[in-house]
Amino acid sequence: MAESPKAERRGFLKLLAGALAAAAGALATVPVLGSVVTPLMKPKADDGGLLRAVSVTELQDGVPRRVELVSTVIDGWSRAVGVIGAVWLLKKPDGTVSALSTICPHSGCSINQKTKSTYGCPCHDSTFELDGNATDGPSPRPMDPLEVQVKDKDVFVKYRRFKIGVKEKQELGAVDCPRRGRDLA
Repeated sequence: MAESPKAERRGFLKLLAGALAAAAGALATVPVLGSVVTPLMKPKADDGGLLRAVSVTELQDGVPRRVELVSTVIDGWSRAVGVIGAVWLLKKPDGTVSALSTICPHSGCSINQKTKSTYGCPCHDSTFELDGNATDGPSPRPMDPLEVQVKDKDVFVKYRRFKIGVKEKQELGAVDCPRRGRDLA
């Protein structure tokens, strides 16, 4: 038995209403999906992990300067800005700049400037020359040097952490961001 024309029309209208509702629902999800996926698809700037420290003009020849390194990390939808560590910068007479980690290779204490020509660790009295070589105390190795680049009158440092208490320098990895609820190393 054939359906009546009213039943066929009603079935067609139900099908049309369902298709239009599905299309409207799909269109409504486009902005939501876009806001979720877009941060994941943005290309990351590859600066090689270099962080701006100071301008070269802020450094005096032969005078060490302690500089805190600040990093902005964008992790999907969250943004964190903070100090990730500090370095000792030294501008040499030839204009080159060197960077040393402020973390003592012996026990991880913060290394300070002891005299005009030495650094010192207050925890166990290790002493280091301005080039980082250990001259006294229990430090198993010199201060850890870090990669430095000078670009357009700015000093950039590739900050890294190293295992403490060992004779050979062993990198623990790149430091991303402080205050993330995990160890920086």
